Amino acid sequence: MRRQLEDYPDEPIYNMKAVEQQTGISAATLRAWERRYTLIQPKRTASGYRLYSERDVALLRWVRRQMEEGLTISRVVAMLEAARQHGDTIYIEPQDASAVLDRHTPQPPAEFVQPLVQALISLDTERADEVIEQAFVLFTMPTVYVEVITPALVEIGELWHRGEISISIEHFATTYLRGRLLGLLQAYPHRSDMPMIIVGCAPGERHEVGALIFAVMLRQHGFNAIYLGQDVPVDDIVQTAIQERAAMICLSASSAASALALREVKPLLAQSQCPNPPLFGYGGRAFDTDPELRRQVDGYYLGSDPRDAINLIVNLLRSQRDGR
Repeated sequence: MRRQLEDYPDEPIYNMKAVEQQTGISAATLRAWERRYTLIQPKRTASGYRLYSERDVALLRWVRRQMEEGLTISRVVAMLEAARQHGDTIYIEPQDASAVLDRHTPQPPAEFVQPLVQALISLDTERADEVIEQAFVLFTMPTVYVEVITPALVEIGELWHRGEISISIEHFATTYLRGRLLGLLQAYPHRSDMPMIIVGCAPGERHEVGALIFAVMLRQHGFNAIYLGQDVPVDDIVQTAIQERAAMICLSASSAASALALREVKPLLAQSQCPNPPLFGYGGRAFDTDPELRRQVDGYYLGSDPRDAINLIVNLLRSQRDGR
């Protein structure tokens, strides 16, 4: 039987992790909604941690249901405010906590790519925020990175190459996505108790969003991911990795020239005479499209999908730890 929203207890009892599990909405999205829309106002513990009530969880389930029907978060918030102003009752459908995670969503991730592209080439950051936040509600964060943000960036690059948008628009879109991803990276704490993985771009490489996505995913997976950004000198990154006792170096290249510069990494690691040198992995469009480049660079090719790359890294580090 449906219950009114006000019938749910308002005592703060759930931490953010529990709310994620019950609603399928990521912590990053919850924080964004709190800042932008004041949708939920959780209480705080003495240490500053958020606590949510059953009413908060029920409201978030209601919000997610509306978004699964195709509404944007701004439209849902407007509906909620109108209902509150007019004294209308909000009814919450009964639902098992796991049902949110298991329910088939009518919109596949690919359907969010073109709305995001159109928002970015129109310089509409508010609309772009809505598209990304709605995608984060309906899909896992890695799915959004790989199946929404990455294809949108590729499409924008192709529009520029065809002369359909200016370089200014392309730079705007890249800067916007880079900012969103850096915000996510900074939202996850450094895990000094976990293996350090240094991520960056090959010498001369200016396209960094793919590497940044990978760093965010590693951080979310629990690794102590250190992101160095664009155009990293090979000798410098090897020296840093050895000094910091990193477990692995991961570098990205989108052009053949920057990819071939990575041939220096393994010889430099060997010359260091470090007893436990970092592993070396590489990826990026250059390696995805040209198998010959993979044969010329000594290291582990991480593949075209960062989700598979993380699984490979987990297995590599486990084998290294076990001495295999």
